[in-house]
Amino acid sequence: MKKILLGVMLTGSLLVANTFAQIGLGYSKGDSSDNFITAFGSIKVLSNIDLRLEYTKNVSENPEFSKEDISRYGLFATYTLPLAANFSITPKIGLAKTDGSFTFNDTFKRISDSSTEFTYGIEANYQMNDNISLFVGYTDYGNKLKLKELDSSQLDTKNYTFGIKIDI
Repeated sequence: MKKILLGVMLTGSLLVANTFAQIGLGYSKGDSSDNFITAFGSIKVLSNIDLRLEYTKNVSENPEFSKEDISRYGLFATYTLPLAANFSITPKIGLAKTDGSFTFNDTFKRISDSSTEFTYGIEANYQMNDNISLFVGYTDYGNKLKLKELDSSQLDTKNYTFGIKIDI
């Protein structure tokens, strides 16, 4: 009976909402000037509350390394708060797993680390039409990777993102 009631409540909340899911793509500039691409998909849980899966990958090279590979996987709860006809803000909280791998110039030495941190951020949205919106956002990924052989103060822990969201 509880499963049936929960199913009816979720179905009802999806029918009341204008959309049931959202996908997005953005370009991120890290706090140490590295470039990242961010992609995400979210599904409505209640009218303005979403559950979002997010993936961020660096696309720039750090001159201190011959190869720098940083990936972030995040699970966030978001809430979209309408402010005006076409403007809204979306705070997000969740967990992000950061995987980092670095190969040094002129050596074959490779170091790597992984960490999972509490993460938060906020986005400002401009709704262009019923299905497409533009956003700018900020995400703080918490502590830096803990790498003994590397000055981790040069690694990005915050991203400033802008991109597009499409409602499905």
